[in-house]
Amino acid sequence: MLPFVPGRGAAPLDIADVQGPFARVVLAIAIPAGAATLLGAYFSQDIGVLVLAVTAWVTVAVSMVTIAARRENAVLVMGTVGAGVSVAAWLTDVAELQSFASLVVVFVGAAAVVFMQGRTFGFLAIHTGFLFAVHVLWLGWGFSAVLQGLLTTVAFLMCSLGMRWVRDRSMDSASRFLNLFERAPVSLWEEDFSAVGTWLEGLRDQGVTDLAGHLREHPDLFRHGLGLVEVVRVNQAAARFLEVDDPELLVGPLKPETFPDDAMPSMIAQFEAIWNGEDHVTVEVRHGYTVQGNPLWGLLHWAVPRRFGKPDLTRVIVSVVDVTEMNMARETLEQSLKSKDELIATVSHELRTPLTTVVGLSTELSDAYDDFGKDEAQDLLRMIADQSVEVATIVEDLLVAARAESGSLKVSVEPVDLHLEAKTTLRGLDIEEEVDCHTVGVVPTVYADSGRVRQILRNLLVNARRYGATPIRIVVLEAGDAVNVEVRDHGAEISPEEQQMIFDRYYRARQTPGVTASVGLGLTVSRELARLMGGDLTYHHDGESVFTLSLPRPKATESAASA
Repeated sequence: MLPFVPGRGAAPLDIADVQGPFARVVLAIAIPAGAATLLGAYFSQDIGVLVLAVTAWVTVAVSMVTIAARRENAVLVMGTVGAGVSVAAWLTDVAELQSFASLVVVFVGAAAVVFMQGRTFGFLAIHTGFLFAVHVLWLGWGFSAVLQGLLTTVAFLMCSLGMRWVRDRSMDSASRFLNLFERAPVSLWEEDFSAVGTWLEGLRDQGVTDLAGHLREHPDLFRHGLGLVEVVRVNQAAARFLEVDDPELLVGPLKPETFPDDAMPSMIAQFEAIWNGEDHVTVEVRHGYTVQGNPLWGLLHWAVPRRFGKPDLTRVIVSVVDVTEMNMARETLEQSLKSKDELIATVSHELRTPLTTVVGLSTELSDAYDDFGKDEAQDLLRMIADQSVEVATIVEDLLVAARAESGSLKVSVEPVDLHLEAKTTLRGLDIEEEVDCHTVGVVPTVYADSGRVRQILRNLLVNARRYGATPIRIVVLEAGDAVNVEVRDHGAEISPEEQQMIFDRYYRARQTPGVTASVGLGLTVSRELARLMGGDLTYHHDGESVFTLSLPRPKATESAASA
């Protein structure tokens, strides 16, 4: 299911819910009955018929008052009818009317027993006495009156107890259903598709044969059908599934304007089940959203009961199994597998390139060392050393990433001169002449892991040479409670969407033509190391691309202790 908030609710089934509709039905019957009996009394001049007419209009008045006051009481309405009919039968010496009145009083009493919430046995006793008394009143004291009164009271008791038993069984069944419905751990909706069934029959009469195709071609028509679905009841699990505090907010017609287009196939599948006369269908709800806007996936099962061999579309049960976490985990796993595959391919390529150089040059030196002059041999050895450093850097990043994942990555703390570490890193990469390194003001010594600081700076410089643009420079400066080392280059700005993603594992923001792709771990590892040392690694662009390694300044107590 998907989010919709019509703004009205439905209370649990209760016998009191039936009293209002009953009063309205009696009102609809009493108005024409009152008019007809009033005309009959006028032409017949019979006082009994007049009493029946008055009773009908009194019933109309009582029904209207109880409905207007929202205190509908079926027992009060039925009592009015029973008393009026009894008086009319007494005033009219017509046997047929007395027999009719006897049946009415029996029915009214039995129906009242169904509607009563308590004191049933007291009411049975009073109404039994009333039945016996009215027969004596109608027929006079005698054997016939006593016998008819006894037979009528027996019929009333049997009818009342039978109807009460049927009511209790029905209420028990409804209560069990509601209890299971409300407490089910699976999201459940009770929905009314009867208007949808009528609408679909109209489409069939118009000559539509391919329902799914027709609705996809006419989205406005689909949304019209969607608005015909009425949600009758929702359980707590469904409210939690859609992140709604009150389940009653989900009751009412579906709102087409809040229904995502991505969920259209799941609803069309339900329409097709009705179209094809099926009583159940299972479909996956994909790319849905909760009321709070969070993504959700569900496995929806739509089932309709049958009455007299035909689907009862007024009581459709829809259950949705929440598979959001499972699908998100699957997507994450698929993405992880894809990233790992890319990582293996990239690492293989990254290692193969320098190792090929190292193996080729070292083999050449070993096999024909005497053929090379001293300067040539030194150049070859320098190339071997450079490529070996490249391999060592990749392997070190992989080791750091593995230790970080296992929680075993640690750093040591010692006094570190960041300017000196920057110069040492440049010298190790043999780019000291290419990169300007300077300090702004007097920068204090920080407490960090010197080896990890050089690893971070080495990754940032390699990143600048690989993806940035010259000139590259390093700036060391104070910044409040921190000391910053900025690695700046003139490369293009990274898009705002990617500025945080570049620190994700195996992510590569851009690829320079002709340059081997990076492993995608350098920035991730560098940020993790910086944070382990109490600092951070960030990116911004101020005309230059700037990666900033920030480490905390030493506290006064630490400075005094070191002195």
